[in-house]
Amino acid sequence: MKKRWFIAPVAAGVLAFGGMAAFAEDTGKLAPIETAEAKVKQVTSGWISADKATSIALEAAGGGEVREMELDRDDREYEFEIRGESGEVDVKVDAKSGDVLKTERDDQDDDRDDRDDRDDDRQAAPDNLISQEEAIQIAKGKAGSAAEVIEAELDEDDGRWHYELELRDDRHEYEVDIDAENGNVINFEKDED
Repeated sequence: MKKRWFIAPVAAGVLAFGGMAAFAEDTGKLAPIETAEAKVKQVTSGWISADKATSIALEAAGGGEVREMELDRDDREYEFEIRGESGEVDVKVDAKSGDVLKTERDDQDDDRDDRDDRDDDRQAAPDNLISQEEAIQIAKGKAGSAAEVIEAELDEDDGRWHYELELRDDRHEYEVDIDAENGNVINFEKDED
């Protein structure tokens, strides 16, 4: 009886291996299985980096501070909210070509007239904060250099300023909160993608 239990798994393994070998390419290697991970790599290959998109957006906005950045994979574009001396500028950059798709300016005068809107009542960020680029480098140091920034935002809670960053690589999604005053990592989460 014991021999049958041993022979059955071995026979099943031989059959499974033989079935996989039947699908092998002429090179003798097994044919690759297309996964969601491979599809994401194919879609994003040839896209510009978040750093490159940030420089393009800042130039289109005429300078300022990036308050929020997001990569919209469906529309294949980076979306930026930039706060400058003349007000807020929303910029969209094509993720493949780097072309500026949209630049929309909000005047500060409009902000004063619209006190009911909570976003407009945000207090200005102090000058002693680390830059968004520094926060991105800290987050990549924690998540790994292969991680691509999907979203980055400077936020204020109870008088404390911090950057909220979302990154993604081939296998994981990361959420990193960084203290904007001293660059310390406040929170780090790593999830399977």
